[in-house]
Amino acid sequence: MPIYGFVCNKCGHQFETLLFSGDTAVCPACESTSLEQQLSLIARPAKGGPEAPMCDGKGGCGGCCMPDVCA
Repeated sequence: MPIYGFVCNKCGHQFETLLFSGDTAVCPACESTSLEQQLSLIARPAKGGPEAPMCDGKGGCGGCCMPDVCA
């Protein structure tokens, strides 16, 4: 069951929901089915502790677990 993000075209409400195969998402605010699916980014679990490198987004983190993002 993937989690999908949506923006309602009718009321502008942003929300995430779990969808089973074949289900149709419905806005929880206005019950509209006129929705725009949003791009979902999957984050890798972070390593805890002060020694875990932080990505600065400029390519200078030196130990990022996602070098293609920082480069």
